[in-house]
Amino acid sequence: MNLAVVPSEQEALRLAEACTGEWTVAAREERIEDEAPPLPYTTADLLEDASLRLGWTAEQTMAAAQSLFEQGLITYPRTDSPRVSPEARQAARQVIAERYGADAWGNLSPAEGSEQDAHEAIRPSDPQRAPDGLSIPPQEQALYRLIWGRFLAAHMRPAKVKVVTVILEK
Repeated sequence: MNLAVVPSEQEALRLAEACTGEWTVAAREERIEDEAPPLPYTTADLLEDASLRLGWTAEQTMAAAQSLFEQGLITYPRTDSPRVSPEARQAARQVIAERYGADAWGNLSPAEGSEQDAHEAIRPSDPQRAPDGLSIPPQEQALYRLIWGRFLAAHMRPAKVKVVTVILEK
């Protein structure tokens, strides 16, 4: 038996159309799962996401991050800590309530961490500064959008994800 994880219904339909021969559905199961929000960015996570989502090299990512930091738009971009200060959590809560409603707040505190960490997670200096309102080069705006979005997502309720499992037989 071959198993495949298909990320979307559209992709599943495309694969189904590509199958040749007679297939029957042997079993089908649907369930709703909670998907925990991601932690705020560490340097390693940011480099990985920028590579996967933007197709950037580590050098491109860190150059854009350093520029955002020097402009005061994000916290220090070299950190291995996902810790966020209580003030930053409160700022996230306010933005989430304004944009998505108070019920979107996650109530879970991402990574308390150690107060001895040298730096907090990579996050916007002021979460009220949305990416679309900034006059910065497109590459920096793309990276800021990732950082801003991840920071807010880290403080939101777990997502409800519909998982459909289908077993086909030939």
